[in-house]
Amino acid sequence: METPETKKTTPLLRQPIVHLTIIAVVCIIVYSNSFKAPFMFDDYTNIIEKSEISDIWQNKNNYSIIGPKANRRFVAMMSFALNYKLHGMDVWGFHAFNLIVHVLSAMLVYWLITLIFRTPFFKAYLPTFGNDITALFTALLFAVHPVHTSAVTYIVQRYTSLATLFCLISLVAYVQSRFAGSRAGRYMFYILSLFSISLAMKTKEISITLPVIIVMTELLFFEGNLLKRIRYLLPSVLMILNIPVSLIITKSSNSAVINANIVEPNTVYSTFIVSATGLTPFEYLLTQFRVIITYLRLLFVPVGLNLDYDYPVFRSFFMPEVILSFLVISSILASALYMLYRSAAMTNENHGRYAARLYAFGILWFFTALSVESSVIPINDVINEYRLYYPSVGFFIAIMSVVVWVVENKGKREKVYAVTLFAGIIVTLSMMTLLRNEVWADRIRLWEDTARKSPNKARPHHNLGYDYIIRGRIADAEREYKRATILDPKLFQAYNDLGNIYASQGRMDEALNAFKKAVQYNPDFAVAHNNLGTIYDERGQLENAAAHYRTAIKLQPDYIDAHLNLGNLMIKANQLNDAVIEFQSVLKYAPYNDEASDKLRALRGTRK
Repeated sequence: METPETKKTTPLLRQPIVHLTIIAVVCIIVYSNSFKAPFMFDDYTNIIEKSEISDIWQNKNNYSIIGPKANRRFVAMMSFALNYKLHGMDVWGFHAFNLIVHVLSAMLVYWLITLIFRTPFFKAYLPTFGNDITALFTALLFAVHPVHTSAVTYIVQRYTSLATLFCLISLVAYVQSRFAGSRAGRYMFYILSLFSISLAMKTKEISITLPVIIVMTELLFFEGNLLKRIRYLLPSVLMILNIPVSLIITKSSNSAVINANIVEPNTVYSTFIVSATGLTPFEYLLTQFRVIITYLRLLFVPVGLNLDYDYPVFRSFFMPEVILSFLVISSILASALYMLYRSAAMTNENHGRYAARLYAFGILWFFTALSVESSVIPINDVINEYRLYYPSVGFFIAIMSVVVWVVENKGKREKVYAVTLFAGIIVTLSMMTLLRNEVWADRIRLWEDTARKSPNKARPHHNLGYDYIIRGRIADAEREYKRATILDPKLFQAYNDLGNIYASQGRMDEALNAFKKAVQYNPDFAVAHNNLGTIYDERGQLENAAAHYRTAIKLQPDYIDAHLNLGNLMIKANQLNDAVIEFQSVLKYAPYNDEASDKLRALRGTRK
């Protein structure tokens, strides 16, 4: 720790408090224009339409940490519920929370690097470049990189950023516990580390890799009796069981480990399309070889950022893209293992020893953190930028270790050049993040950007059509919906949306055909059945209309519009008792529905 004497000799710009302030200020600046970004994509199903978020404060008995109703991402869900409690669905508060999480994570990256340089492995390291400068630039790279907009500006991906925050707290607390001078301090930080692991694992399943990273930290940077070190690590390692045990206890598909990205809702009673890949674990792994190369490219050159990639699937190892990607990844991993070996073989006087060990640690962190989502567990979308948030810490550590290795034995001028270069990189990345946040700030702008970058994927066109509808751009919406059905002829929701457009324009034959196609490709689509019922109802085909209304209700018992439509049809058919039943059903699900109440009063008066 710094003493008052050393603090006096440390320039102000080299003080940790100044560096932490710089990190916070820079984070706030680059995300200052993110607060107007609206809800989008699976923000809807995970926040807006998630009953737990709005009901938890009133129905606490329906929400628990364990048991069939438990949510395995309980901590993140509670954070969304807290936002809702404080300010409803005002996006500003959600963004503020996400930014606070990001600022704290960036600060913890800085703290982690400074702690690593204090570990026993680095005790003989007398840097001339500056450990504090290395920590600062590592944290700033993490703070401003534009690829992280998908984990910070994209509200629902708090799952990722919050899990990463808890992982960093746990790792920093673990390292700090190894330095604690008193038993009380050691136990305090150690318990904090274990508690943070629990919070991370109740936030997102990627944190199952955290105990592995803690073990790496211990083995690479600390010394001591092996048996004692194993005992010290054992509680953290056993925390891995948290996630599989949670899977067994909950026995619920509502909190699935793999959270599919889904098409946004465009009706009151939403049905969603899961864009499943249908990949086997082996095929998914082959595809991930190429995905990881894309991730590395995005970290080095963050251009072409895309909310919804139209990514090719690879089913054979002998495809050139797969083989080449595998060789590159293997080379990177081999370089980490070689640097680990070199760091053990070098003497303390060789500065390369320390950079080599740090490089190995960063690379191993990167691939370990990626292993949950980029290995053999098939996920519906094979690539997403927010998956880089947690692994990127290791990447930036590795990058800065290379810089330290290159400039450590250079003169003062070269070091100034290196600092100037990285300052320029930070500024450039900051500008790119600000520009990317401007794209996120408008739904149409974001989906137009996505559709332009994924022109042959149906989902961006469909979601763009939905936003055109909201803005009253009906012709543009029709064009995008048609494009979506061409790209994916079984996209039943797009047919339903086209049917709504046709019906609003009086093109009833086209609307009928569109709704029929929606039902053809998804017979369980309640919304389309109700829409078919309304057309048959208007044409006087009451039996057909009643059949579709009843099907919609059977599929979705709380479907208010279908109950109302069937009740009104029963009045036309002079089946008043059946009409009463339908309007009573409406009031069961919506007690203050004026139309159902008025119709019931009128029917009771008629029957008297």
